[in-house]
Amino acid sequence: MNRPDQPHVFPARLRKIWIMRCVDVPRDVSKSLRSANGEDAKHIPVHGWIEGLPMKSTLVPRGGGCYRLHVHSRIWRKLRIDAGATVEVTLLLDTEPREVVLPQDFAAGLADEPRALATFNTLTTALRRQIVQYVDSAKHARTREKRIQLVVRRMHQRVAKRSKRKKKRNKRATSTSP
Repeated sequence: MNRPDQPHVFPARLRKIWIMRCVDVPRDVSKSLRSANGEDAKHIPVHGWIEGLPMKSTLVPRGGGCYRLHVHSRIWRKLRIDAGATVEVTLLLDTEPREVVLPQDFAAGLADEPRALATFNTLTTALRRQIVQYVDSAKHARTREKRIQLVVRRMHQRVAKRSKRKKKRNKRATSTSP
């Protein structure tokens, strides 16, 4: 078994699940990375190479204590391969912090609405990163402000939707009780 700081190199077959391409991480590599990251870890941050192309991703559980690595389209398209191809994968545990840094105006817009900020903070790091990129990609100040307002509104809608589902679930649970 490899040490946590050593690369895990293995061949893997590229699979297509819905529109995504992924590879299954072998059991021994999954076990080694999970133990290095902490046994209770559900998602494991990794970096490495697929056929020599650098990548940074997060392993997701696939069952039985094993993990799956999703391969970004910019990698498999650049390699001109698709599902069924066998690739060489090199993985290392990514110990660098992945927290998203909020731009000052965006942080201020969320801080004005504590419920929106709390909801934003419950999102996955990847989703928060995507939202920040969406706001940052605005070319004009007015567009940026509209996007910040839109994100705040969507966070409020998310809270409302979640509480509505919770009420519905509670109502169903009380109506089925004897």
